[in-house]
Amino acid sequence: MGSTLGQISVKFSTADLTILRIRCQKCGQHTEKLVTLLLRKDAIQCSSCGERISLATPTNKILISETAASCARVGEALVKGLSLA
Repeated sequence: MGSTLGQISVKFSTADLTILRIRCQKCGQHTEKLVTLLLRKDAIQCSSCGERISLATPTNKILISETAASCARVGEALVKGLSLA
């Protein structure tokens, strides 16, 4: 579900508001990013040591995609619930 602004369809997802913590293999610290940003990148920089954190590892790919899918389901439920109110 989403809203249409002219020719552009905007889909609401709680991924727009959800922060995911990704652990750096080098220093062990976590870097936090919005799920929507993680979906568009193949790597991020560690906020502690500056090391490149690959988002293409099997674990990170699953973590990001499953979190985004869950956020989309929650977003759809919220939109549906609001339309019934």
